[in-house]
Amino acid sequence: MSSEQNPFDDPQSTEFLAPELPADTSSIQDPMGDSTSDSLPDYVGASVLRDLPNDLTRMIYLASLRDCNSGLYLHPEISHQWGLHEADQAFRICHEQVFRRLLTARLPEYVCQLQEYIRYTRGETITMLKTWKSLQAYRATVPVGALAASAEFFFLNLSIALEILSQENPPLQPANELMPRSPTDQREARH
Repeated sequence: MSSEQNPFDDPQSTEFLAPELPADTSSIQDPMGDSTSDSLPDYVGASVLRDLPNDLTRMIYLASLRDCNSGLYLHPEISHQWGLHEADQAFRICHEQVFRRLLTARLPEYVCQLQEYIRYTRGETITMLKTWKSLQAYRATVPVGALAASAEFFFLNLSIALEILSQENPPLQPANELMPRSPTDQREARH
């Protein structure tokens, strides 16, 4: 590269890339795949995850099934029907697969998926954005054992998406702050 070229002039060179994934992913199946296999991860993808609108929503849902103390995924029906160990393994595989897909998503996709998640939950956009920025509960959504660099990449993308949506949806000011103050109110405010 010549000394006259600035690597920051090229938009491609300033994009953050996902950390490398482990080489052996052959044992992990795509839960959204149309396989006719009778494996439990395929069943979970077809019956539980398919109706969720996007991978961010799936990621949050899967994390909500994971017990915070044991790390086991517990689903009221599937854990009972298939057994705790089998259900846990299937949900773990699905969670890792969804996480891997999110790691390959570009930033605009994070913004769209976050908007869609907010619509899906029917939450108030401004309140949800403020809460998510404050609590950062999304940090508890990554699969157990995820590489630290991969988790940080996910957190970075999500925090930037939150900031973008916050800029697009500024909080409304209360009506009394928008009205000009009378000279009496201004004097009282100074004291």
